[in-house]
Amino acid sequence: MFHAFGSVGSNIPTLNDIQTGKFSQEGWSGPGQRRNSLAHRETDVEVLEVRRQRTMSIAQSPKVPIISEKKEPESSVEVASTQIEMSSVIAPHDPNIPYANGYQFPPKHTKKQAFKIAMKGSWNFVTTPFGFLLTIYALNIVAWGGMLFLILIHATPAMAHPSYNDDYSGAKIWLEITAQILNALFCVTGLGLIPWRFRDLYYLLVWRLQKKEEGLRHLAGIHRNWFRLKGSQEIDIHFDPSASSAILPEGLNESALALPISLSPDAPLTGERASASKYWMMDFVVWMFVWNTFLQIILCGFMWGYNRFKRPGAAVGALISLACIVASAAGYLVFREGKRVKKVEGVPVSEEDMKILREMREKEGASV
Repeated sequence: MFHAFGSVGSNIPTLNDIQTGKFSQEGWSGPGQRRNSLAHRETDVEVLEVRRQRTMSIAQSPKVPIISEKKEPESSVEVASTQIEMSSVIAPHDPNIPYANGYQFPPKHTKKQAFKIAMKGSWNFVTTPFGFLLTIYALNIVAWGGMLFLILIHATPAMAHPSYNDDYSGAKIWLEITAQILNALFCVTGLGLIPWRFRDLYYLLVWRLQKKEEGLRHLAGIHRNWFRLKGSQEIDIHFDPSASSAILPEGLNESALALPISLSPDAPLTGERASASKYWMMDFVVWMFVWNTFLQIILCGFMWGYNRFKRPGAAVGALISLACIVASAAGYLVFREGKRVKKVEGVPVSEEDMKILREMREKEGASV
């Protein structure tokens, strides 16, 4: 559940995303939906950091005294040229200027246009099979969880007959019904996703224990929405791994590509690839979801092995809390890293936005 919400959540646009044209009424088009938003380019920050490191290394190098004629004018020219070079390298990319590959940031929308786009995009998602099922699932959790909360705070006086603490009162009976329904809903993901979660665990152990890169590369393909391998940022931006006739770029280390190769990152719209992910994140996500499954199995043992009179409430509460914490932590990481990748690799521009951009260029050309 949390993995699905994290993956989908990383594709949910903010109001600023919609206003700046990063989300159209057709949604995040493109395989994997990795090209969702691009507010700032991380490459600018990376170039700045690299440039600073080079400058610091030069400044910290030991000075060797040289007896020669003074050449102050020449040194001043060198300093000036260096400053000009630095300013030209680290200057952020202007969103109004197209990239070298022709990509340009979408135009800014008004709040009214953004609202219409958000409503159409939400409807388009909900009407898909996956979106419909996820919405119904989320609404059930919210509804039954809300009912459980109201019963626990004694906000249902009609059920308090003869009292809330009576074992046969409506409150106690509905408390058990609600708890069992919520447990069943959690089982849908905690137990229903066992084949996929243990498949990921198998690949992780192949990588960590057997030291085989194939395991990590398989995981990179499975989690291509948010995970990037080391060296993947060096892949030719025109390389299309989904093409049947795709030829590997010369000099490329295959360890930078996922397995199967068709699941490697697509060509980014901005001409910039996201930097490599930290590998501990893959360990964290896989193990957190596996622990969520283990905790759910133990919770089912308490919920189904004890009746409501003998079931230890403290153990049930602790298991529910731990299961939610580990899964939500993994889901948040998937969400955060998915956003990071999408900020760098760009968003698709709709035909309507392309028309607006052409009109803007024509106006600017006429005013010059």
